[in-house]
Amino acid sequence: MSQAQSNGPLHANPLYALLDPAALRDPYPVLARIREASPVVVDDGMLIVGDYKTCLDLLRSPVMGSETLASDRLKAALPADYREQINVIDSIFFLDPPDHTRQRRLISKAFTPRITAKYEPWIQSIVDGLFSGFAEKGSFDAVRDLATRLSMGTICELMDIPSGDMAMLRKWSDDLALATEVPLLAALGSSEMFSTDELAGFGRTAVSIHAYFADLIHKRRKKPGDDLITSLLQTEDQGQTLARHEVTNVLLNLFIAAHVSVTNLISNGILALWRNPDQLELLRNDPSIAPLLVEEVLRYDAPVQLAARLALAPTQVGGVDVEPGTFVVLLLAAANRDEAEYPQADRFLGSRRTKGIGLAFGAGPHYCIGASLAKLEAEIALKAVAGLTDFAVDEESLAYRRHVVVRGMQSMTVNFRP
Repeated sequence: MSQAQSNGPLHANPLYALLDPAALRDPYPVLARIREASPVVVDDGMLIVGDYKTCLDLLRSPVMGSETLASDRLKAALPADYREQINVIDSIFFLDPPDHTRQRRLISKAFTPRITAKYEPWIQSIVDGLFSGFAEKGSFDAVRDLATRLSMGTICELMDIPSGDMAMLRKWSDDLALATEVPLLAALGSSEMFSTDELAGFGRTAVSIHAYFADLIHKRRKKPGDDLITSLLQTEDQGQTLARHEVTNVLLNLFIAAHVSVTNLISNGILALWRNPDQLELLRNDPSIAPLLVEEVLRYDAPVQLAARLALAPTQVGGVDVEPGTFVVLLLAAANRDEAEYPQADRFLGSRRTKGIGLAFGAGPHYCIGASLAKLEAEIALKAVAGLTDFAVDEESLAYRRHVVVRGMQSMTVNFRP
């Protein structure tokens, strides 16, 4: 296996520390230690980086590829029976040019900020309906009752999916959570954090959800509508269109993103506001800062904690010689708290203005296509929460999922005075 070459000492894999339950609640002390030692050459040849400048440079670098599903590390991490199953999540996220360039150009036409803005009334109506129901109880689970229902409701609205199918799709998205951990499985060289039953269930669910979206695509071809699926089918650029399996993969990955990334962004934002009452007051007094505040949530407690790349050509990273094929882990959450880029990086400042680019949704050619929609959902949800009287989070209710890459809570009770 190709390796990074270092004149310094080699290290045991520091990413194992992120599996500790305490790190799931607060990974930032671990991430800070790795960032300070960055770049870290692991004794098996992997490279880990955690400072802002290097992470940003590598996300933009043409010599860093994204086809990590084909990496030797992932093949070694997964039992042979499950290697083909993981390929079912193959999508634009794991492609390099020219295939990535072609697909992204076509898909991006459906996700420009201008187009996303037209969805604002839909999102606002979903939030209004949810909070109307909460008023009767004076409490709600921020993850299950708000963030998940909003993110799933929005994406179902965009795709014109029957509301009766939402529970089934939510369950499938939960089952496909393994897909978000692919970079970590490869980085650790092990799938030990998932049981064989979970790996097998992932394969079965992937087949089911692919079949579901294939059926929707067939229906939209016969009867086009005013929805995202129809838009993706009809999108054309320079005579090129998306193939059916490409549209299916886009829809599948949008659902995963809606159920985990957006849900975590909203719930992380609520917790940050509760723990920083001065910033909550800023939002209450000036709701126009909501876009800045959402950017700060993304920086301060990123819903996506790390990414992975494969070196495509010889290069240097922080003085380390990197050979082709080297697996490189980018600690986005560590980079987002780099004091060299963000003064007072460990403080949550809702009106923070920076010239830098937050890395929570990536950067460069793989910057998240649905970022503008995710931010809009979070802005509307957090403004609604700020409007609650005597808003309080029950800290005893906090429970975190065991996922590291897309880290977030599975429960958080919010109380308020109706």
